[in-house]
Amino acid sequence: MTSLNGWHNGERAIQQKLGFHEAVSQSWTHIDGEMPEQHRIFYSTSLPFIPVTTLDSMGRPWSSILSGPSGEIGWVSSETYDQLSMRVRVWDGDPLKANAEYHTKSTDGSQRKMLIAGIGIQFSTRRRNKFAGSVKAIQDVEERGALFDICTTVNQAIGNCPKYITIRDLVPFVHTKPLVTHQENNLPPSVRLPSGLISFILSSDTTFIGTSYSASQEDAPRFPSHVGMNHRGGRPGFVRVRNDGRTLVLPDYSGENRVASVTPLQIPYNNLGNRLMTSLGNIEATALASLTFPSFTDGSILYVTGIAHNLVGALAQAIMPSQNTLTAIEVTGYTFVEDALPVRQREGTVSQMSPYTPPVKLLKEEQTSSTFFNNEDNIHTTLSRIELHTSDLATFTFECPHKIDIIPGQAAILDFTSFLGASPYRHMAPENPTLVNDDRIRTWTVSRCSSWTSVEDGGNTTFSLTMRLKPGGAITGALFSIANKLAELRPALLTDTRPLGLGARLVGIAGDFILESPKDYICANAPRRLLWIAGGIGITPFLAMLSGISSCSTEYEITLLLSTREPDVLLSLLSIAIKAAPHGVKLIIHVFSHTEIFDTSLPASVSLHRHSGRITPSILSNFKGECQDGVYVCGPEAFERVVLQGVVGKVKREGFAY
Repeated sequence: MTSLNGWHNGERAIQQKLGFHEAVSQSWTHIDGEMPEQHRIFYSTSLPFIPVTTLDSMGRPWSSILSGPSGEIGWVSSETYDQLSMRVRVWDGDPLKANAEYHTKSTDGSQRKMLIAGIGIQFSTRRRNKFAGSVKAIQDVEERGALFDICTTVNQAIGNCPKYITIRDLVPFVHTKPLVTHQENNLPPSVRLPSGLISFILSSDTTFIGTSYSASQEDAPRFPSHVGMNHRGGRPGFVRVRNDGRTLVLPDYSGENRVASVTPLQIPYNNLGNRLMTSLGNIEATALASLTFPSFTDGSILYVTGIAHNLVGALAQAIMPSQNTLTAIEVTGYTFVEDALPVRQREGTVSQMSPYTPPVKLLKEEQTSSTFFNNEDNIHTTLSRIELHTSDLATFTFECPHKIDIIPGQAAILDFTSFLGASPYRHMAPENPTLVNDDRIRTWTVSRCSSWTSVEDGGNTTFSLTMRLKPGGAITGALFSIANKLAELRPALLTDTRPLGLGARLVGIAGDFILESPKDYICANAPRRLLWIAGGIGITPFLAMLSGISSCSTEYEITLLLSTREPDVLLSLLSIAIKAAPHGVKLIIHVFSHTEIFDTSLPASVSLHRHSGRITPSILSNFKGECQDGVYVCGPEAFERVVLQGVVGKVKREGFAY
């Protein structure tokens, strides 16, 4: 048994950068020097596979996936509290085979010390534990080197946070036929990953990250060299790929996510996981990391290794706006193996995303139409007007003392930290998981903007956000509470809320759910025929587009399909936007609702058609002729899925995953 002697220099460095070193200064004592009994039972009786980290001949970490010969549980045993024994099947392409050969077959016949770390995850329950140590013995069981007996000595063991694990029902898949289809152990500096592998990364919701700590001779007695293994999960596409085609960007949800300055003491303790930072700490000291992406549906596995760097604060936000902590990994080697994973998700079952998982964040370079402001810009907005449409639907108007370019259809990103204060640290919040990742930053589509009209506003910009009250939402809850109180006690203030002094910092203007920019579009003689399809509050970007298509002489023929439970309210909002639209817009509206329509405020030029029920794929087949110049779809994810089954042509989507 080897006890830890504190955090090594890399772990201390990243903890200090994130501003909570003092809070976790003694947390290293939570890492045991041997496995608790429950961990030994867990590894022996609960896992069909274990991801592990080992080093190659160049000292690079690789993340392997070890499993038993049949993909069944029970291939691991633990004879003592510091020992794990595994009989593993290793397929061609998995890095363990080459790494084991390097460590066991040196030129002088001696055996190099082989470091190892692993993580066991029970995907049906999100339970997970980690271990680290060294390989005591490794032996080929078969001549062809596909089966190994591995005995490991464990000197670090800890239970791990289950927060971002996607629940899956996994079953053994014994008839695998692993095939290496892509492999480059030493990727030349200017070479990209194959496009198919980039798509594979962008479709993944799970990766296993391997790291290493290479101790200096001076530090080795107190902080010996070791490797680490961890899990990272999110929505599909949470790991992004930079334009160079070889640098992967991994956002860290265990690091604080709010847009803050780099001053550590100004970073609150929200969204920090268990805040130990062992993986990022290893990278801080030894700038290498590996990622392995498994497909639980077809069994493909992508292994990558490369040069890694942690970025915090402004450096992170310059690459991924609104993300305070991330790791960039420049790939130096990769292998892709088809049909290798010995388990698959049970047919007919659906994976269950963790309720703590935040939306996918895009890279700045992926958002070419977007603008992001630095903290130093200090673009502050003031709440100036509130329009209550219903008890849970309202339009909030903000004033900004700067000229802001907003394209109709884009969204405003606002930081409400000054409004509500920073969210306190929460490791878990089962009663409301969204509180854990609450960085006080919210994104709403702009429904009206002063720059879309010919009225000059003295260099200021006024924009409106039409939003729905979100049950349990911290920001919408506060805004609607203020609106309802004013309506009850001081209704006159609703038309001018500036005396209240309420506001938020403008982080940026983002989104590409837009019509063509007037300066880039050469107006044609024929009208542009568009089909717009909106689900409920998904009408908002279309309100903006109607208000904003005034600077081009192009004529539009727009067919709008609107599915809603409150048609009168949304038709009233449409009526306001239509009055701001140019005369060259011909608008036909089809409303799908179980609620009767009483609103008659639409201009006579607008053709309104009422339909009982919802929009279905078969109904959409009746509108093929209306979409020759494009289809625009905005609504909840389930609504968009239904719509996409029935539309044809060029489709542009705007989801609600802010």
